[in-house]
Amino acid sequence: MTRRTNLIAMAAAAGAGVFALASSWTVPAEAQEWPQDDITIVVAYPAGGGTDSAIRAMTEILSRELGQNILVQNVGGAGGGVAATQVMSRDADGYTLLATNSTSITLAPLVERTAYDIDDFEHVAILGEFQNAVFANKDMPFGTLDELVDLVKNENRPMTYASQLAIDRLLMQYIAKERGIELLPLPVSGGNGAVQAVLSGDVDVSFSGGSWAPLVNAGDAKALFAASHGRLKVAPDLISMGDMGFPFGVTSHISLHAPAGTPEEVLEKISAAFEPAVAGEQAQNVGETRFMDMTFRGLAEAREVIRKERETYQAILDSLEQEETSEQ
Repeated sequence: MTRRTNLIAMAAAAGAGVFALASSWTVPAEAQEWPQDDITIVVAYPAGGGTDSAIRAMTEILSRELGQNILVQNVGGAGGGVAATQVMSRDADGYTLLATNSTSITLAPLVERTAYDIDDFEHVAILGEFQNAVFANKDMPFGTLDELVDLVKNENRPMTYASQLAIDRLLMQYIAKERGIELLPLPVSGGNGAVQAVLSGDVDVSFSGGSWAPLVNAGDAKALFAASHGRLKVAPDLISMGDMGFPFGVTSHISLHAPAGTPEEVLEKISAAFEPAVAGEQAQNVGETRFMDMTFRGLAEAREVIRKERETYQAILDSLEQEETSEQ
């Protein structure tokens, strides 16, 4: 081997060593300990609502658990659809999360034109359950659904209800089909609109995720039944859709989602951090004030809840379509 050849070989060996050393210093991004930056939770509704209040009550514990700042961003519109569309297109790195009513993921893509569907998200955790119920003005001459159905049939008129969400429209259409009555919706804006429609006597009934409870407790309204198939955790004496013989009921949750493709280990860390946050005093106080069941469900259970919720809504829609087909 010539001296020149030796020098070339030595230079090549030295270069390889430098590369190897540099490689040992450069840790791949995916292997770094997550999180390394602030985390943004996009709340799919304006500030001050139940979902927003619950998330903000968790940020202190979340920041302590994850060691990073937790930023809350409100992106309202389209019943949660605007925020879902934004988060869906973000990097699947765990730094942008979506907090929403689960029906914006499980129901909306079935009944509305959305830019996303259920598989565009990882379903990270269930943070609470809305206590959905149907209620009426205290002076209405009925106290049960059966009495209301008899009333509208005897008066040969449709049942009127305040309409604000896809979930209340689906529930009422399902009840009308099962009980053989006509419907007349009164469009309202938000939960306050539904409450005002009941208090003013403009409708027979309204659907609510929790704002019905203060009115009932104050004696200004009466709850007819829980909209869920099983009884409500915070109102166990209220009869449910299952109690009345319906094979289905409707549920909705405060759910947490990440863009599809977010690494599993990151999802597990996020979900684990939310467990003490949901159990914290501030979040539980929000649940009590807003009449929400703040019970945490982790990654595996959240996936199951979201899947079952979607299947239930699909089954209800199928039953409605079958009736339309049989009438043609």
